[in-house]
Amino acid sequence: MGLSRSSPPATFGRPPAPGSAALGYMATSAVLFALMNFFARLATASASWLTVGAVRAFIGAMVALVVARARGASLRAHDTRAVLWRSVFGTTAMMSTFYALSSRTLPLGDTVTLLNLTPVFLAILAPVVLRERTSAAVALAILVSLGGVALIVHPSFAFADAVPGVHGPSAGVTAAMSVFAAFSASIAMMMLRKVGQTESAEAISFQYSLFAALVLAICALFDLRMPAPRDVGFMIGAGVCAGFGQIALTRAYTLGRAARVSGMGYLAVVASALLGAAVLHERPSGAAIAGMALVIGGGLLVTFARDAPSKTT
Repeated sequence: MGLSRSSPPATFGRPPAPGSAALGYMATSAVLFALMNFFARLATASASWLTVGAVRAFIGAMVALVVARARGASLRAHDTRAVLWRSVFGTTAMMSTFYALSSRTLPLGDTVTLLNLTPVFLAILAPVVLRERTSAAVALAILVSLGGVALIVHPSFAFADAVPGVHGPSAGVTAAMSVFAAFSASIAMMMLRKVGQTESAEAISFQYSLFAALVLAICALFDLRMPAPRDVGFMIGAGVCAGFGQIALTRAYTLGRAARVSGMGYLAVVASALLGAAVLHERPSGAAIAGMALVIGGGLLVTFARDAPSKTT
């Protein structure tokens, strides 16, 4: 999974260039993926999660193709091995995510909490894999934001006796798949930091989305269902949001430190809560509002925290 000989090795011996571009891209990505999750959840009312995932991936590939053509960017992969591994881990995370989103054995809020463990895994793994030290301020910001996530979605897996219908092995499988999705996504995000030095964001998104679409489409053949027309629209909406969100996410991780950029991803939880209030008429509780404040505060702390010195090889 290493870099090709043509890539600039000196890039990883010093921190990426600072700036707000990476955080802006990540904030945009977080909102778009919140919309994707919302549409995907609605679409699985009649369509299988494999079909929803395959449509999302295929449309994502088409979005990357159109954007690449508009910008004159190449879709050719230079470091094919690294791009392949990024696609494998990304597809694994996508499959686990859509399985968890489609499951009714845990409330959606619980699933979102576990899926948002990716920054925690990144904060642990990035110093070892990418030699990007996570400063104490960034680590604290991630914990603060994670606490905000917990307040927003009030995870019932911590209070199972108070919530009927979420007990038993099925709920445990959903929780385990959510955590596995977060872990797989953290590895995929670290791969983005590497392949982003030699590949365009559009090329990475196109190669990954096409690979995922093929894998999910083959798997979907074993669970064919005819989705309702409305759910087809939801699937298309999920794919478009995910396509543009993937490009924004790819650029974010190629411009900034993995642990720092990932913290901004918590905005997806806030966006989901606001979307629920505006569209589903779900009024946030006092705890949810406090959680939003923690998420925003953690994001600001990540934004303005000083970077820890990088290790050199």
